[in-house]
Amino acid sequence: MWTTRRFPASWLLPALVPVALMTIYPIAYAVWTSLHSVLLLFPDTPFVGIDNYVRVVTSGYFLDALKNSLVFSVIAAPLVVVLGTLTALFLQRRFFGSQIVRSIVLLPWVLPGAISAVLWIWVFHPSFGVLNGALRAIGLIDGSIPWLISPKLALISVVLAHVWTQIPFAVVLVMAALSAINPETLEAAAIDCRSPVKRFRYVIFPEIKAMIVVLLIYNALTAFTTYDLVYAMTGGGPGTATTLLSFQIWKESFSMYDFGTGSAVAFIVVAISAAMILAITRSLPSDLFESG
Repeated sequence: MWTTRRFPASWLLPALVPVALMTIYPIAYAVWTSLHSVLLLFPDTPFVGIDNYVRVVTSGYFLDALKNSLVFSVIAAPLVVVLGTLTALFLQRRFFGSQIVRSIVLLPWVLPGAISAVLWIWVFHPSFGVLNGALRAIGLIDGSIPWLISPKLALISVVLAHVWTQIPFAVVLVMAALSAINPETLEAAAIDCRSPVKRFRYVIFPEIKAMIVVLLIYNALTAFTTYDLVYAMTGGGPGTATTLLSFQIWKESFSMYDFGTGSAVAFIVVAISAAMILAITRSLPSDLFESG
């Protein structure tokens, strides 16, 4: 009793200790694995230092996978934030059937990545896909566009599918931020400023800008580390057009059975992700997290 009074944090130990063990041990073991030659078919695990990291960086796939991952993140993250914010602003309005529309908008969030991939493969299918069918119906194309077969179009296609799956989460958070704005402030802004664009820029955005930044960082990391949707849609192809670093973690570990190299790729992804967070936060205005 004396201990808990003097050190109230000790009440949290029964919960913190298991969480710490389940977090620290896997990370420490992954670090150890990345510094050893751990091959499933060989029992010996000799220490190799940074050889696994050197092998990854100098491999033939690394630059292509890094470029694809960065392009994927640079396109997907801003799209999710912008479209999510616009959707949230629309859904804040009261109109007939608004609850039904909100439920439909949130549907992609609850679908597993594999199911979303199947839906988008159907959309982008060159022969009987919905997108090509719609474009032919309105006379924009005569033949079929190989969305997932063309190296130039495959990455854009999976980016669009990824954005579709991530928009609902952005909508939920932006709507939560919008609901926290004082209604009197919005009413005064509606009276003083008739332009919706100016109203958003000078009244609404200052109130939700912190949430926008959080969403931008979160979606940049989500896009950079995405795996299941891209793998299910293209398997990293055609060629290396949609090969991402996250895909290489799986390939090295569970296809090549080289867990040392797979762990090295994972920590390279972690390092680049940390650099991305730092770059995003440092490039933003210093007063962005200050209350409006």
